[in-house]
Amino acid sequence: MKARPNVEKQIDERLFDQVQKLLEEKGRETSECARKHMLEISKGVRSPEVRKALNYFAKYYWSDLARPTLMFTACEAVGGNSKKVASIAVPIMLIAAGIDIHDDIIDQSKVKNDRLTVFGRFGRDVALLVGDSLIFGGLVQLYHSLRKVPAQKAAKTIKVIENLFFELGDAEAYELQLRAKTNVSLRQYLQLVKRKAADVEAYTYIGALLGGGTKKEITALRKYGRILGILAILRDDLMDMRDEEELLHRLQKEVVPLPILYAMEKGGTRDKICQIIAKKKKTKEDARKITELTTNYNGFERSKEIISKLIAEGLSVIKTIQHKVENLRLMIYAMGDIL
Repeated sequence: MKARPNVEKQIDERLFDQVQKLLEEKGRETSECARKHMLEISKGVRSPEVRKALNYFAKYYWSDLARPTLMFTACEAVGGNSKKVASIAVPIMLIAAGIDIHDDIIDQSKVKNDRLTVFGRFGRDVALLVGDSLIFGGLVQLYHSLRKVPAQKAAKTIKVIENLFFELGDAEAYELQLRAKTNVSLRQYLQLVKRKAADVEAYTYIGALLGGGTKKEITALRKYGRILGILAILRDDLMDMRDEEELLHRLQKEVVPLPILYAMEKGGTRDKICQIIAKKKKTKEDARKITELTTNYNGFERSKEIISKLIAEGLSVIKTIQHKVENLRLMIYAMGDIL
């Protein structure tokens, strides 16, 4: 697919290779461990269809190197041993995987990264049950893993998961109120994005906490996680604008991306974009037209300005970190490779 003018960017291959190396080194072993646990969970499922769907998800669809990498990197940034975090990372990955499946149901996402989601292949009811199995299986394993953690840290870890994952759930509920609407304000959207980044804060928070970080270090890495989560969402907004099919799905089933909201601040542009979004059946030509309008009225440039400011803020909050800060910087810089 041809990229739209002013959106395309040559990927920094060196940066990409560094990020991939970091993800493989930090996340691969724990990711494979989580996959094995998913397959173990599937063995206890009586329904053949749900078991088949869970096996499909674990073997052919699911991949998660980012979450364990975030937790381990935060742990090491405070001088901790990342091996002590692995037993907690696995159940959190299972819980997050279940939440992701539920999100696909809510967003009616049938295809992601050129693969059928569980919802797309097996339908709503089976996907819901697969998500439930992973969440409950993860919670049981989390309980057993936390029994090996000092009581005070275990209690704080539970509180982090409770607060930040509930915030993520509230954000998803708030998103339902805004989906496919053209009167969403920039303030509303950015508030939504901040709340949706709660889970990334949870990963860096838990990593720093279990790594034995000081109060100052934990606070810094919490802020870092929230900023990184926001950056990831806004970067996805720009990426979605480059994919006509994904953009059409966003316009119909999800919240309008940030660049379009910026472009719609211009009265004439708002009317033109609203007319397209209001169409019951939209085409790729409609997606191209919206992208062109967004480009012409600086929607991309203004979105990139926010991303640049967040990158600077993220780098600033980790200035006090003493250990392996280069990995934290690398992940921040990776969020800007579309600029």
